[in-house]
Amino acid sequence: MKKILVLFLLLCQISFSQTKEETIEWLNLNLENYGDNQIMGTYQIEAKIDPDYGEYLLFTKKSWNSFLEKSTYDYYTLKPDAISSIYLSGKGRTNKTLDIYVKSETNRIYNSGKEKFFGEFDICMKNGYNEMAERLQIGLLFLFEVMGNKIENPKDLFKN
Repeated sequence: MKKILVLFLLLCQISFSQTKEETIEWLNLNLENYGDNQIMGTYQIEAKIDPDYGEYLLFTKKSWNSFLEKSTYDYYTLKPDAISSIYLSGKGRTNKTLDIYVKSETNRIYNSGKEKFFGEFDICMKNGYNEMAERLQIGLLFLFEVMGNKIENPKDLFKN
């Protein structure tokens, strides 16, 4: 009887796990709704496979350029194993808004517009949505885990 119960619980856990595609869909929906798309641009995430390079993520940042009266695009390409941390910070903000930072210790994030590798890029959030920024951080951590890179969630030492 115990074996049947354990098997049933295991099957329930497997059937309710979120897939990579579902995670990306959830992230894109919430980045559209809670990202600071008025000023800093909005992000979309795609998982791609290159026959030579393997699986990678493409972060597209779409910003409105009022001077040119059109949208401009920045593209950040990275392999999931290149990322060492995903953290929240209010650096560069005068209020208490938290933004999401994706970091590579070895400058392995490629920006095709600037044709340069970077060590970090930020995803700016709308003011007043720090709880959603935390949920998006957890979603990104889960996406990288599903793609084979388990990144530890940095602990906020000043939080109760």
